[in-house]
Amino acid sequence: MQGGGQLIEAATTLALVGSDLSGVQLTGLIIMSLIVGLIGGVVGIALGVIRLPVMTAMNIDPLIAASTNLLVSVLGSVAGSWPAILQNRIVFRVVVVIGIPAVIGSFVGGLYADLVSRTVLLAIVALLLVWSSAAMIIRALAELRSRTATGGDDPKAGRGDLNPRTVARESVLGLGIGVIGGAVGLALGVLRMPALVHVLKMKPALAAGTNLALTILVGLSGFSGHLISGRVDWMLAAAVGVPAMVGMFAGSRLGGDIDPTKLRLGVGVVLLVVSPLVFFDAFWG
Repeated sequence: MQGGGQLIEAATTLALVGSDLSGVQLTGLIIMSLIVGLIGGVVGIALGVIRLPVMTAMNIDPLIAASTNLLVSVLGSVAGSWPAILQNRIVFRVVVVIGIPAVIGSFVGGLYADLVSRTVLLAIVALLLVWSSAAMIIRALAELRSRTATGGDDPKAGRGDLNPRTVARESVLGLGIGVIGGAVGLALGVLRMPALVHVLKMKPALAAGTNLALTILVGLSGFSGHLISGRVDWMLAAAVGVPAMVGMFAGSRLGGDIDPTKLRLGVGVVLLVVSPLVFFDAFWG
């Protein structure tokens, strides 16, 4: 009987480096990651802001959850970027110019994650999410009412207005977002997406693909900082990462066929919905 009890316990509990998850919790994480990946692939955002509070709510160590979330964001974005590449929805010059400061910031934030207050950083992220989502929803609704399309049919239009002023603004913003995201375990594509659309004047579909490529670079950089500090749970990352990859691949294939204005509206709604989760993780996670 004792052996049978041990077998049942082994079957219902997944012992990981940083956490003990029951079978029900693990199943919930897998389903959640698949659904979040599907939505994230459509809108071009890894949506780690949803995964992170869910993991911390399951009593996973915050630093383990942070490193896992960054790696899962990278894996999901790699899968989501492949359809975007085939559909020519990644503007690589924007990835290079904007990605460098973001990568530097994310590495620094990940390396020194245990020296900063997660509560303050996540509260700032949540406030920025509310502001960004409101701006995107208002603009998208105005465009839908007027039925005016942005960017026209010119394939060169909406591919990023890179001039000294916008590059400087995006570089400073990217550096700051990178530091915060690396520290709390978020690639923060949710904050880059509005900047790509409104500051660089990119079409939403192109911004979505470009944002996924940026997430790969930023997420890898932030994860490297955590890796150097030894805060990695590979089994947890695999359990959450595989369904995220499946979901984001499928979602990204759908994203290229959605009307740009409706896609912008969808991104805004997603950001607005996830902002309370970030507030919750900041103060009660």
